[in-house]
Amino acid sequence: MNFQVLQNQLSQIKELVVISRNAELDGLICHIMGMVRRDDGNLQMLILQYDEAYRERLEIAEIAVLTASPGEPITNRIDQRGDRNLKPTLRFNSVEKVSFGDLELTTNESGYGKCGKEQWDKVALFTQFLLKGWSPVGIDTQDIGAMFLTNLTFVGTYEAIPTFDIEAPIRFSMRRDSIRHLVEKPVTLTVGSEYPDKLYFTDKVSGEQHWVQINSVTLCDMWMEMSKIFDNHRLKEQVSPEELARSKAEFEERFSGICPKGMFYPVIRYECEEDIFLEFYSKLWLDAEPIHKNSALSFFMKTDEPIGKLGMKLKAAMIQEPMMANTVNIEAELFQYSQIGKAEDIVIAKNVYI
Repeated sequence: MNFQVLQNQLSQIKELVVISRNAELDGLICHIMGMVRRDDGNLQMLILQYDEAYRERLEIAEIAVLTASPGEPITNRIDQRGDRNLKPTLRFNSVEKVSFGDLELTTNESGYGKCGKEQWDKVALFTQFLLKGWSPVGIDTQDIGAMFLTNLTFVGTYEAIPTFDIEAPIRFSMRRDSIRHLVEKPVTLTVGSEYPDKLYFTDKVSGEQHWVQINSVTLCDMWMEMSKIFDNHRLKEQVSPEELARSKAEFEERFSGICPKGMFYPVIRYECEEDIFLEFYSKLWLDAEPIHKNSALSFFMKTDEPIGKLGMKLKAAMIQEPMMANTVNIEAELFQYSQIGKAEDIVIAKNVYI
């Protein structure tokens, strides 16, 4: 860093309004710093979040690193569960609208970053707010290094920060979002078998129970499926033969290292509650050590039939692990599910200090 970089950083903020409002949400301290208008006309709300439990996990992780046995294996299960991913609890990533008084603002993006003395851009930002009378009451004695700064950017460009009632409660309206839930339920999948009964599974955290009706388990030849795509006449009309040949060659080069020809991907077609989508993995893969490759490909399957045996929407999940063509039984796990939902709106009143 040099002084020119620091000067450019400071000049990005053309106007700011201090709000300085606190609330505690499920143990998470949330502090609304205020609003800023940047040199490109973007309007943002800045929110600090401090999670004491996250700070404690950081300390435990540091101790674990010092006391860990050399060569202790990390499995795909650990990777997928995120056992070693130290992620904080953040509550403002899915905000759709912010309202206070008669002013309603719609977000078009949000972002967050960790704070700390090494994050000099954030230190400069905090200094600008402090010089404008910002009072970080409720978080002033907490460890800055365990805080995260969220910025909500609103739709449009602004010549000035809109006038709003500084005393009014602030309402954060949430958009629908996908949340993952851990299950880890063992299940034997049999290619070509009938599945007459529902399979019940439980959220490992909340204990909430759900069900799935498997319709079929098949093996999919992705080489053949991709060949159909490259041979599609509509695609041939849109790109030149040279471009198509180049794309096909690039795909085959990458895919051959992931799934050799003659190998197949298991596909599970199933019915379940409308807003739930399932993820399966083989137990063998989950308990193996990760193999880090230079490239990866993911596929999303569509079902040929829209409706399943129970009359509900038919969905598909692929175990993205190549298997032999004669595979019949797969010792697998219904590892997790994603559920589409909307979090409750957050309302933060004036001067609710911790």
